[in-house]
Amino acid sequence: MKKIMIDIKNHLMTGISFALPVIISGSLMVAVAKIIGLAIGEPNLDVLAHSSGLGNWLYLTQDIGFKIIGLMNYVLGAYVAYSIAGKKGLASGFTAGLIASLTGSGFLGAVVGGLLAGYSSEWVSRKIQITGSAASSVPLIILPFITVGLQVVVMLLLLGDALSWINISLMSWVQHMTQDGTSTIVLAAVLGGMICFDLGGPVNKAAWGTGNVLFLSGVYLPAILVNVAIITPPLGYAAARFLRPNNFNQTLKEAGNGAVIMGILGISEGAIPFTLRNPARLIPLNVVAGVLASVSVALFKAYPIMPPLGGLYGGLTVGNPWAYFIGAAVGTAVIAFGANLLVNFNDEESDSPVSRQRDEGIDIKFD
Repeated sequence: MKKIMIDIKNHLMTGISFALPVIISGSLMVAVAKIIGLAIGEPNLDVLAHSSGLGNWLYLTQDIGFKIIGLMNYVLGAYVAYSIAGKKGLASGFTAGLIASLTGSGFLGAVVGGLLAGYSSEWVSRKIQITGSAASSVPLIILPFITVGLQVVVMLLLLGDALSWINISLMSWVQHMTQDGTSTIVLAAVLGGMICFDLGGPVNKAAWGTGNVLFLSGVYLPAILVNVAIITPPLGYAAARFLRPNNFNQTLKEAGNGAVIMGILGISEGAIPFTLRNPARLIPLNVVAGVLASVSVALFKAYPIMPPLGGLYGGLTVGNPWAYFIGAAVGTAVIAFGANLLVNFNDEESDSPVSRQRDEGIDIKFD
């Protein structure tokens, strides 16, 4: 059972990894159009639908951006199925996405339908085998007929209304949390701490996945809270390196230069070389910084005005962008000062596991 759950999680993450570039590209189109619109004094691009020239181009760019985002269910359902069954799962997977969009079951329907599409495609390809000249009818006719038919019967007729109700109820609950001040702060603290706990590990991915699941369903505030936590550790250690350069060896000085770029782009793994110097002290510091960064964003009431982007520049896609930048600055400052107080990064050996075991008389050999 544990292996099955791990496999399902991996298939889900594969589907999300294929869907995110589609969502991000659509979000970029919307963001660019809205930012230009704000620059020319028109925050509502819908009123430019029947204009000409630049105004019409901005409206069309925003419109195509939202249509690209609308492909999310199709891509997610198809590539969850693809992760399980390869190309033979795509037809049924795309059907799952279509049904999810039609019924309003959204992300949940696309995932369940994608899993059904993948596993049913695998089952049909194993159980139904025809030899001879009719062999090509299995992948071209029989397999899509059965698997797409299952989507219609199961996902549309049997589960469509139930999954739609569950999806709408979940989204309403999360929306209520994001509108209640206390609940938003709790949500921010949990997501921010999880993101910074293991920097790309399973805890980080769980929070990242939660933010993106809600993002893909049109609930954007959790993604903002996640995004600001992601940039905090690499920017924090980069700032620590420049704040007190004599506290860092040459290798970590160079890593600090790269951490600047990784922080701006939103790649939390840029903090790993620093954290590994003394995980016992620096992991709690990272968690505190992530919590304070996300909670600051919540307290200063950042709110989504468009699909938010990750990285430091993501603040430009947030209502009250100063809340986002202040949150990033708070988290960065906590690590910048705390790391220099807690750890000597200039000591090449004192904190490493190898040196500690050597000091204890343990002979370590590397093959």
